[in-house]
Amino acid sequence: MVLAFLASQHHTIHMLLLAGGMVSGGAGAMTAVPAIRRAMLVMALVMVGVMAWQMRNPKRPKALRIMNAVSIAVTLGFVAWSVAQFGL
Repeated sequence: MVLAFLASQHHTIHMLLLAGGMVSGGAGAMTAVPAIRRAMLVMALVMVGVMAWQMRNPKRPKALRIMNAVSIAVTLGFVAWSVAQFGL
């Protein structure tokens, strides 16, 4: 439940940075505040781990396991793109 709450705060973090004048929107926070980007990347990877762990349970519905697999693939794609664009 804690991870779900933190994941839902992704946009709140961006809006606080925007309201605080630290970025001008878009991908500005990715270069202006690298610690926040790194923290978001780590949280994304933590969520990938949680979803992969949940997929191991054969009692989970097949549709949920497929959705988790798609979500993992998309998340890893975004993480790879972010690292390719902005570095670590």
